[in-house]
Amino acid sequence: MSNIESIKAYALENQVPIIKDAGLAFLLEQIKQFNVSSILEIGTAIGYSAIMMAQTGSNVVTIERDPKMYEEAQKNINSLNLTDKIKVIHADALMAFDQVKDNQFDLLFIDAAKAQYQKFFDIYTPLVKKGGIVVCDNLEFHGLVANPDLSNCSRSLRALVRKLRNFRESLANNGAFQTKFYSIGDGMSVSIKN
Repeated sequence: MSNIESIKAYALENQVPIIKDAGLAFLLEQIKQFNVSSILEIGTAIGYSAIMMAQTGSNVVTIERDPKMYEEAQKNINSLNLTDKIKVIHADALMAFDQVKDNQFDLLFIDAAKAQYQKFFDIYTPLVKKGGIVVCDNLEFHGLVANPDLSNCSRSLRALVRKLRNFRESLANNGAFQTKFYSIGDGMSVSIKN
């Protein structure tokens, strides 16, 4: 079993959400299409997407707040000898701006706490180069974002879905970016910075 396969197996076994295969293929396609060399990722988890993005030749800075995930990501990145391509910052992304503020990125990939997407977007998009892109994952959230009837869902889940809907609307109406939505994986968006 390759290291990538064992990382995917670990994610499945430990119920760690990682990007779906179709979403990953789409993300890697965007990296190629937009000639991305520098990436900021919000939400490392066990390092799977950071590793896959780094294997395109890009340099990745990724932020993870969970200590167990951070340790697992470091272990996975070390085992694949990618420490020169991936820097993992152990911090809450809502508080980590000062650690990355001196950088500019071709790609901002948001795949962390769904309820915080708008805040992550607002905090980190100033670091995206002109013509750079922002990719967000899980925008359909298992089909719930498009579902008009959430009466069977918990209050917290309804609040989360409302925040994702509002975020999608905000992206669609943000004049500083051109955004397209895709029903790939669990729903993705690509926003090009004007």
